[in-house]
Amino acid sequence: MKKLTPDNYRSMPWKNGAGTTIEIAAFPEGATISDFTWRVSRAQVVADGSFSHFDGIDRSLALLDGNGMRLLVNGQALLVDQYHNIAIFAGDAETSAQLLDGPISDFNLMTRRSLCSHKLTHWVGQAEHKLPTNSVLLYCAKGAGMIIGKSAHHELIADEAVQFVSNQEGAEFTLHSRADSVFYCVQITMNEH
Repeated sequence: MKKLTPDNYRSMPWKNGAGTTIEIAAFPEGATISDFTWRVSRAQVVADGSFSHFDGIDRSLALLDGNGMRLLVNGQALLVDQYHNIAIFAGDAETSAQLLDGPISDFNLMTRRSLCSHKLTHWVGQAEHKLPTNSVLLYCAKGAGMIIGKSAHHELIADEAVQFVSNQEGAEFTLHSRADSVFYCVQITMNEH
């Protein structure tokens, strides 16, 4: 398990040049936007506009801060205005965003469809959560919590994460979250070839 803080994150322009994203983690480590297997990032959205086009990529997008936005994905409206309203869509779909009431921050998970699939789960409030077996990353969006395993533990505060080294390592850990917390758990399932 590796703890990640904003000092570890990479800032880079959006593929369409209309904004900036903060990459929290990518696999394999050091992967670029064109060769990642999976990638987790956060971004500020300050204006309505079109999303970057990503061939062969599946996406999940969740709200971190603000009043939300409405996505239009190939003509279908998806509302992202609460932590639990996670938009799931193809990166190669025609996608645009309309802010509901001012700028927002979002959490973005992208996976290369030919290599793997993903699931993004949110946990809100004080609770104890055993991480699923295929967890690769746990992100603290708000509040704080303690991630505890047999051989290691880390306290996480807002905008910090832990990345699990192997696809099985996450199952050894339990999250103890505070009452004011919001966490996102990233699960990856590699395709069988």
